[in-house]
Amino acid sequence: MFLDALQSYYAPVVALVFFAAMVITDKLFSKRIKRLFLWEIGLIFLVIVDTWADYCFSGISTLEGSRLRTLTSFINFAISPCLPMILVFLYETEDSKRFSRWFYVPMLINAFMSLLSIWLGLIFNVSAENVYTRGPLFVIPFVASGFYLLSLVFCSAKQRGKPNRKSETGFLLIFLFVIGLAIVTEIVFNVHFMVWSVAEAFVILYYLFLTTQKILYDPLTGTYNRIAYEKQLEKINWQSECTIAMIDLDNLKNINDQFGHSSGDAAICSVASSILNTKCKHMWLYRYGGDEFVLLSNRLNADEMKKILKISQSQCEEIQGIRPCFSYGVAEYRMGDDLHNTILSADIDMYRHKKNLRDV
Repeated sequence: MFLDALQSYYAPVVALVFFAAMVITDKLFSKRIKRLFLWEIGLIFLVIVDTWADYCFSGISTLEGSRLRTLTSFINFAISPCLPMILVFLYETEDSKRFSRWFYVPMLINAFMSLLSIWLGLIFNVSAENVYTRGPLFVIPFVASGFYLLSLVFCSAKQRGKPNRKSETGFLLIFLFVIGLAIVTEIVFNVHFMVWSVAEAFVILYYLFLTTQKILYDPLTGTYNRIAYEKQLEKINWQSECTIAMIDLDNLKNINDQFGHSSGDAAICSVASSILNTKCKHMWLYRYGGDEFVLLSNRLNADEMKKILKISQSQCEEIQGIRPCFSYGVAEYRMGDDLHNTILSADIDMYRHKKNLRDV
């Protein structure tokens, strides 16, 4: 039994060690986010060791084996909901309210019922002969875990303005289905070591998903950043046609000088939001520099893009009584054209627009 468990969990444990090292040396995330992932890694390691020990103890048909297996069963059921609960804390930011006390109720009820099960057999029961059976309230840990998994999906879905929010929510929904399938498979077919291996794989993939967002998205505006823009240009060049708009804020220096850089940041966000809120499909906004943006579309022509930008100008929210405004230049790239010349044409058009506004 020991060797069977070792064979099943050797790769997950090694992967967990490397994952922990990756989180510790990470330079992208805050200390708080890294700490939450390290807690998650620690709990996954604990439940892996616990299920490993439980499987080994199941072959000891003595009272001592029964007691040891009762302990491992308690730890497994009591801790299970804590793993998705910790991931929910990733969405608890300074701008959002802390979770209410009711948020912890499912976890506490589950832990209390798991503790009572040692004597009353509510969730699980291990006989003196070390025979394990499910109790009448066996579903409680799964209900509690499901509550926190659904909370995780909900917190992801309600992030307004966050880039790639739909992809993140979709990723979590897929995991919800996969982990549910793993649980059903373990229960129905009496398969071992599946759930926590799947959970570990998800946590690692989720971390990599969030890392990708950190790399490709601008944290201030929620738009794509310059790295993503340059990657997109590589795809466009010689492969597809598109319309390009170069965008530059006009009065940012005045806002910074009069009201400070925090108001300047708010002006940059206002312009980005006004463009994103047009909700036009097949259009991507990139923050190219401090107050410079690039808008790309593979469906809109130059006139359609100019129309959208004019609407966006009128929708910018005022900052300290001043409505941010921006200049833009638009150019169309066609197969066989020089992409960099097209970008230069859009840039020249933008500066012409800026000069005309200044003259007015």
